[in-house]
Amino acid sequence: MNKPLLEVKDLSITFPGGRGALPWRRRPDVRAVQHVNFTVDRGETLGLVGESGSGKTTIGRVILQFIRPSTGAIRLGDFDTTQFGRVTPKAYRNAVQVVFQDPVGSLNPSMLVGDIIGEPLAIHSSMDKKARDRRAGELLEQVGLQSHHLNRFPYEFSGGQRQRIAIARALATNPDLLVLDEPVSALDVSTQSQVINLLERLQDETGVAYLFIAHDLAVVRHISDRIAVMYHSRIVETGSADDVCERPAHPYTELLLASIPDPDPELQREKSQRRRELGKGVAGASGRAPVNSCPFAERCPHAMEVCHQSFPDFVPTQAGGEVACHLHISGPKLNGAAISSLSTVA
Repeated sequence: MNKPLLEVKDLSITFPGGRGALPWRRRPDVRAVQHVNFTVDRGETLGLVGESGSGKTTIGRVILQFIRPSTGAIRLGDFDTTQFGRVTPKAYRNAVQVVFQDPVGSLNPSMLVGDIIGEPLAIHSSMDKKARDRRAGELLEQVGLQSHHLNRFPYEFSGGQRQRIAIARALATNPDLLVLDEPVSALDVSTQSQVINLLERLQDETGVAYLFIAHDLAVVRHISDRIAVMYHSRIVETGSADDVCERPAHPYTELLLASIPDPDPELQREKSQRRRELGKGVAGASGRAPVNSCPFAERCPHAMEVCHQSFPDFVPTQAGGEVACHLHISGPKLNGAAISSLSTVA
């Protein structure tokens, strides 16, 4: 089998707690990510989905080497980030690029578009200014803009056009992997669709792999080959995009699906009822991620005693993915009625 482009193994990230109300007391450490494992193949799109605060953006920042992990390993191609010193190699920066959520804040308002796109070329290549401008014009046309836009400032473009510029900049170094951190959440619905279609076309043309980070499961399903569902520092379910969305195995995945609006009034009523059933627990997750239990236990209507005692191992699902849920682990504590309730697709 071909080796995956990206391998994330047992990744954990803990941020030290700051000072408390009393100077001699410190706040508890924050466990942002706990024991996360996943892979991304070349040319593949993995959707990492979860609500705000789940830790998905932190994973993206670690892959980009903006922050360093507490434990675990990240391998991208021939790179092993555990072997990096204080300075990340330029070749690694060249191989992995990022598109941020906010197309306004991610582009320098005082720079011309040509200089914005040409900046990574100046850092990572030996091109002269004329060659950089020519390449920047080609990249602009590749993302659906015109080469004469090189001499404009970011404020002269719409939000969707700015995000296209950000994508062109990310592609300038011909990366192997793009980390897309909520790249369409700041755009209106029609523009979201255009940008998603653009990303799919660019992937076909360049073969670049995507780690697509988002909270909207409907958008993630549209672009992803596989989906990893994350909740409160843990990945709780993985599988192909269609299988995860059509046959969810984890109660949290089902809750995400039930939260997607449906234009059919009858289906929307069914989803609302299912969402109420799944939301009978506490309204939200507590501030600290539990270490030795399922993080969704306090919200899950199917929670058992074992759910509050240990985090389950991943087991195969009938759809071909994997799920970390005690409802799917055989044994005397298995709640058969609870499992049957998960067969209803929200």
